[in-house]
Amino acid sequence: MALKGLIAELPPPPSGRAGWPWTDETDPVVYNEPPFTGVWPQLTIVCPSFRQGGFIEETIRSVLLQNYPRLEFIVMDGGSDDETPAILRKYTRWLAFGESTPDRGQSHALNKGYARATGELHGWINSDDYYLPGAFAAAARAYQPDRRALYYGDWLERVGDGPGLILHQERPCFAFQVAVGGRTLPSHATFWPAAVHQPFNEALRFTLDAEFFKRLTAGGVKPRHVPHALGVFRQHGAAKSSTIVDVARSETKAWSRAQPWPTHWQWRLSRLMDRVAERFRRS
Repeated sequence: MALKGLIAELPPPPSGRAGWPWTDETDPVVYNEPPFTGVWPQLTIVCPSFRQGGFIEETIRSVLLQNYPRLEFIVMDGGSDDETPAILRKYTRWLAFGESTPDRGQSHALNKGYARATGELHGWINSDDYYLPGAFAAAARAYQPDRRALYYGDWLERVGDGPGLILHQERPCFAFQVAVGGRTLPSHATFWPAAVHQPFNEALRFTLDAEFFKRLTAGGVKPRHVPHALGVFRQHGAAKSSTIVDVARSETKAWSRAQPWPTHWQWRLSRLMDRVAERFRRS
């Protein structure tokens, strides 16, 4: 049975908005041919949010207009006092769960969201980032139920509302490279099985994603590169990458100081491997 796209059912986009994910959608025909398992895995996407009312509608539509056949979409807003609550009300019908109540920060919001998750495969998108067309189909095709893996893809960077997008092509890597901090996986373009999920560290404000992926790979979860651009990371003045860079440095230094000496040598080895790989790629 052919799937029907959601674009005709969703609220109309704001005036002047066009293209993905406003007037375009992922063609549902991509799901007519299931992955090798014969069925699309149930996918849970959690979106933590706080005062990103200028961006969150784009994020929501980029999830829904994947037209993924087995989607569980959870939005956890920390009690925003901007446009966010009104936007959530517009899309309540298509959310598995959504709330706008005070929380203890991003990690707490994620933990509350994943506590409700029932999907086999998990993803996380911040409310100022968004997914690209076909992202869920690409990630779900790569997913193997019997494999402990992190499925990460390429991604684009967008500065504010500017039209230009910068492509970041990821490369395959070993688990130890992520575990020691030599490689950082993009949270907006990474998916993982529910079977390997662990709670996020609520003491962290900036490096929670890096620490989460370090912890998983240190426990034997292997990174697997998906050769597809999956998400867009947005740089803007109110983003954490702009406002609390000092917190990022502090958390990274604290983690580094807590590691045994072999970790530092492995980090150097990881960076050397990447430099060699990049030189061969350019030659």
